[in-house]
Amino acid sequence: MKPQRVCILGIGLIGGSLGMALTRHGGELEVRGWDVSETTRQEAMARGAVQIAPGQLNEAVEGADLVIVATPIRSVLPVLRQALPALKPGMVVTDVASTKGELAEAIGRILPPGVEYIGGHPMAGTEGSGIAAADPFLFENAVYILTPTRTTGQRAMAMLEGLLQLIGAHPLVLGVEEHDRMVAAVSHLPHLAAVSLANAAGNAETKLPGTLSLAAGGFRDSTRIAMSSPELWAEIVFSNKTQVLAMLDDYLEELKKLRGIIRDDCEEEFRSYFRRGDEVRRQVPQKNKGFIHLLYEMVVQIQDRPGAIAGVINLLADAAINIKDIEILRVREGEAGTLRLAVEDEASLSLAKEILTKRGYRVFSK
Repeated sequence: MKPQRVCILGIGLIGGSLGMALTRHGGELEVRGWDVSETTRQEAMARGAVQIAPGQLNEAVEGADLVIVATPIRSVLPVLRQALPALKPGMVVTDVASTKGELAEAIGRILPPGVEYIGGHPMAGTEGSGIAAADPFLFENAVYILTPTRTTGQRAMAMLEGLLQLIGAHPLVLGVEEHDRMVAAVSHLPHLAAVSLANAAGNAETKLPGTLSLAAGGFRDSTRIAMSSPELWAEIVFSNKTQVLAMLDDYLEELKKLRGIIRDDCEEEFRSYFRRGDEVRRQVPQKNKGFIHLLYEMVVQIQDRPGAIAGVINLLADAAINIKDIEILRVREGEAGTLRLAVEDEASLSLAKEILTKRGYRVFSK
């Protein structure tokens, strides 16, 4: 069943991107939106993220088949409470929060009878924020996790899965606890580790001024995600406290093990520890955004000169090869850099490698 009207509460990066994608692909689907900021509501309409953006929340919700709460985690419940008078039997409610346990339980307690809830978590985002950073292509080839409850019906699931497929996302159904444990391991812990590493290096800089001036690519790559919003990450971590603490305990055990190996001069054990880390890292899917294999990836060496990136892209465009994802991995002034490109199928990957290699580029793929 395809909904006729969708309402997005909170029209920032994720809500705005969802709205832009839905208005782009939804045909006659009506997309309404509400945000506490009038400026955001006006910009969302100007950018085509929503068709209607009433000033009153309940006016936006009225008559919707699907309500998407795309606010920060701590605002989800207050916004839903405000929307309760407009929620009617048959409506489906979802959110985009990156943790689910506490939130799913609380939402289940307040929703009126006949209103179904499905947790949602798009594994996509950018370093930008707000409606100005919204992108209609943000969810293409991205995993979008759904966490239905015991009372979620097939009609509601089919509606949401169909919409996600419409905008190019790939739904992945997980249990609430399973979701929170997995994201604690691969998202929350890495952010905390990056912040801790940056702070440890900062302590060294205090004791030995000039330390940070020696930082090269490895340090920058390892700590890049430390440059994140403290407010956002406080909400995420404390809403998933149990699973985050469990992962921190596991991480501390690994650090203690490594410290013992180094302290006791166990070089062979050290090599084995590194080899295992390498093996685990190689298991991480490279052809996707999220948890499942979706794209085919290669790395291209380029020169640090004007037009180098455009040269690669134009060669592939001339061969009608669709680049699904692109990332600059490393460019150092005056030296070669590396460009990661992802294409949609193995045939495109083989053709792209052949074209670029013939033009003198060094190309690597798994």
